[in-house]
Amino acid sequence: MENNYQRFMHAFNELHNVIAHKINKDPDTNFGELLGLAAKQKDKVIETYISRINFYRELRNILTHKTLDGGEAVAQPSEALIHEIELITEKIQYNKKVKDLFLKRVRTFDVTDRLDQVLDIINRVRYTQFPVFDGTELVGIVTSIGVTKFLAKSKNQEMKTIMSTTIEDILGVEDDQDFYAVIPSDKSIFDIEEIFLRQMKDGHFAFTLLIARENEIKSKKDLAGIITPWDIPRVVANK
Repeated sequence: MENNYQRFMHAFNELHNVIAHKINKDPDTNFGELLGLAAKQKDKVIETYISRINFYRELRNILTHKTLDGGEAVAQPSEALIHEIELITEKIQYNKKVKDLFLKRVRTFDVTDRLDQVLDIINRVRYTQFPVFDGTELVGIVTSIGVTKFLAKSKNQEMKTIMSTTIEDILGVEDDQDFYAVIPSDKSIFDIEEIFLRQMKDGHFAFTLLIARENEIKSKKDLAGIITPWDIPRVVANK
């Protein structure tokens, strides 16, 4: 019957092979060298679990080089530890992509749409950010905050005039038109949390990620989904 020492070594070797494959290196590459290469590549999946992976490496070295009298392993790894290695190996090998979680129909507007149309949509849906197109070109995002700000600035105008205002005018009062980025649908979920944390550190708390079916958005049909700060708990739960 296979003991836990053998199972641990098998699990560690599988982890070694998976990491080598992920960073496109020969499986015979030294494990420490693999981790160094992963760090240079800034692989976020491996980086997330690096402290645990280093612990497994140290334990592997101890078990390999130190034995009791008679050649017996100095320790027997626990079932829980072996299961943990297998789980982390699986997460590295099959880490989830943006397309696994966030693909959905996105409500968009055209620059020529009127404010009354926008308010009707905001009243019906729970969204707070809406990508805006000028023909086929993505030109920005109008937010519920931007709409509120525009209404506040226009409070002395006649209601009929306010309601006939176009999205293009509302975009003009948005504080920051660089508060969104486009990402491909196959981007790892491990990258998303870091993107939002970096933006929040810079004071962009309403930052939004627009998901492109491939690498860029050249028309509305290329827009495959949207990720907002409200989605961060879901991102963390799926790491």
